[in-house]
Amino acid sequence: MGEKAEVVANVVAAGPLFLDVVQFGLEHAPRPGEEQWVAGGAVMAGGVANQAIACARLGLNVDVVTNVGADRAGRWVAEVLAEEGVGLAGSTRGGTQSVTVAQVLDGDRAFTTYGDGAYPDLPAGLADAAPGFVVASVDYLARNLECLKQLRGAGTVVVADTAWDPTGRWDRADLDPLAQADIFVPNAAEALAYTRAGNVREAARRLLELVPTVVVTCGGDGVVIASRPTCVLTRDHALGGPAGASAGGPGALVIELPAIDVEAKDTTGAGDSFTAGLVRALARGAKLLEAVVLGQVVAGWTVQRLGGSAAAPTRADLREWAGSGQLRWALPTDTAGPGEPSLGREPEFTGRFGPYLRIYVDEVEIVPQKSARLGAGPTDWPTIPDPAAVAAAYAGD
Repeated sequence: MGEKAEVVANVVAAGPLFLDVVQFGLEHAPRPGEEQWVAGGAVMAGGVANQAIACARLGLNVDVVTNVGADRAGRWVAEVLAEEGVGLAGSTRGGTQSVTVAQVLDGDRAFTTYGDGAYPDLPAGLADAAPGFVVASVDYLARNLECLKQLRGAGTVVVADTAWDPTGRWDRADLDPLAQADIFVPNAAEALAYTRAGNVREAARRLLELVPTVVVTCGGDGVVIASRPTCVLTRDHALGGPAGASAGGPGALVIELPAIDVEAKDTTGAGDSFTAGLVRALARGAKLLEAVVLGQVVAGWTVQRLGGSAAAPTRADLREWAGSGQLRWALPTDTAGPGEPSLGREPEFTGRFGPYLRIYVDEVEIVPQKSARLGAGPTDWPTIPDPAAVAAAYAGD
């Protein structure tokens, strides 16, 4: 493997790199000895490229730390990344390119993969380059704890995700490396499995024992955000409880957001797109609530299309969607009880507290009339951002 270049990007994404061959429109699962012509297909860069390309299309300067095959397939993947504006500083080259074949049937995918998926540790001296963000999986954090400690000391924000545990153990000790992360972005199934919690809100709250901020993606059920009292989310408003409150304890804040109104065709890459949107907004200094909404918008665009990294939106795509009149929150069914606001009518999503932005402090749902108990007046309540306005704000050059 060759020498690594100096990393100068403001976002560094680390992970295995694949050449993805994706086939759509299968009539049924493949049978031995059968050739089946399908409705469509695509070849693209995959793995860490999904996150990196999504970041680059939103205007971020991004490098990947990975290994690129020294064969023809690897050269092609490197060309795709270069065309998308993704740098390879910090990466190595050698061996054969890992390849994944994905077949899409009934909205789900089956995979066959060749290669070892190996990729290098974070390059020495990365803290001197002071990237704004490092995005990586929890298991990768475990390999780079000392480097991450230096990076965070230099001001880098570490965003971690995880993956399905094929062993079924879901050992919470595997999440210990989150001690060197700032934000953890699991999906609902992962959060529930690791915490053994009865609901996503409680799972997010338990994860605060490990990491300052948790953002759990819940697909069509929206997003759950949890934050310790002294973290970035609680600087947005006065609902964080007393300063110095314990992790996951007194003052722990949880907010539930609805989903974006979309018809999902393929959820592959949605998590990568969500993280890209989250990082893009935070890189511009946005509050966490706005950053999460941008993540939802970017993921919402992605799931309406087929094709991994190829489905990540550009800023022009965001501009078009924002102006279409079709980018909005999904409306829940009317489940209001006696004396509660009706959920069956169009809410004023950009107004103050409404039935679609639910706020909990220490597992107690708080309503505006009770906010004085926490020393917060009505003007301290966070607004639920209009997704079209958020998309438009990040659609510029």
